[in-house]
Amino acid sequence: MNVKKLKFGSLTLLFLVGLASCKKDKPFTELEPVEGTIVAEVGAELKNQIYFDLSEGTTFTVPVNAWDIAFESEGGFVVKVNSAKKSGVWNTGQTDFNAVTVASTTPGAFKFDNADDEKGGTAIGKWGTAGLSDKKVYVINLGLNPPASTTLIGYKKFIIEGFANDAYTLRYANLDGSDEKTVQIPVNKKKNYTYYSFQTNGIVNIEPDKGKWDILISGYTRPGGGPPPYSFVISVGVLVNTYSGVRVAVDNPAKELEKTDSPTGAINTFPSSNSRYEQITVSNYTALQPSDKQLVIGSDWYQILQPHRNGNYKIYDWKTYVVKDTDGRYFKMRFLAYKGGPNVTVGYPTFEYKEIK
Repeated sequence: MNVKKLKFGSLTLLFLVGLASCKKDKPFTELEPVEGTIVAEVGAELKNQIYFDLSEGTTFTVPVNAWDIAFESEGGFVVKVNSAKKSGVWNTGQTDFNAVTVASTTPGAFKFDNADDEKGGTAIGKWGTAGLSDKKVYVINLGLNPPASTTLIGYKKFIIEGFANDAYTLRYANLDGSDEKTVQIPVNKKKNYTYYSFQTNGIVNIEPDKGKWDILISGYTRPGGGPPPYSFVISVGVLVNTYSGVRVAVDNPAKELEKTDSPTGAINTFPSSNSRYEQITVSNYTALQPSDKQLVIGSDWYQILQPHRNGNYKIYDWKTYVVKDTDGRYFKMRFLAYKGGPNVTVGYPTFEYKEIK
């Protein structure tokens, strides 16, 4: 995990236009606009998650496999799992911890977090009432390592025993009952979530403080094609810090066109010249009806075209996102590429952004 100031030559991000900040010798000088072009190194194997603070020009990069489960720190009792590595959860319906010894092989038994419904669409769901646990036994598939592979990490069974005195109690073990532990996980109220690793048996520092990030570029699990359990895939996209008030409006001049992966489809031949990126100002924000959905940007800025094996990604660079960040400042952004890096592979989203007033 590392924090970086966006700058030219960064190994993780290339910031191609300099950032401006408040002049310290003139404390009442208005902040100069921030703008730049960034290449986010999620990587071909989708190994990284990258948090961005647009106003400050900083990033926080985290290895995807650093965490397994996360607990809402304040305001609720949401518990989520690591969607970036296709981690899923099976609610066994049982309360006898020792009776659960194998993972279900029933198609669809393992559920995945719905990134479009951060609080109401978790795989674990409602595990109790106001911190009092139903004592249900869950089995977690710890996902894939690396996420772009088919290498399974393994399974754990667990019970969320409850929440009291600002701490969750978690009981977990291997499926055969070995290596059982019961731990107290005190929440960090400076963060949206408090993260835990079943693999290292400890709390891990993942996301920046609540008001210190605006968007996250990461893999996430979403519905795909085919019957269960192959009906879910990992896509790279953008998740928004809606907990801290970040809102995003979308200017989509092709919104009436049908989504398709056909190279000849109207949406995939729609000219870049139709973009309104240069004309958009902060006055457009309200009229574009900003959303409080975590997945308002998601992966809707690209489409892999048929035949998929050719890896031809169409970037919808005519789509503009208007972001109100945690500091109440406004930015417009658009994506320019999905491939990049030394070998020009997938997993290198490129976007430009500019502060607007």
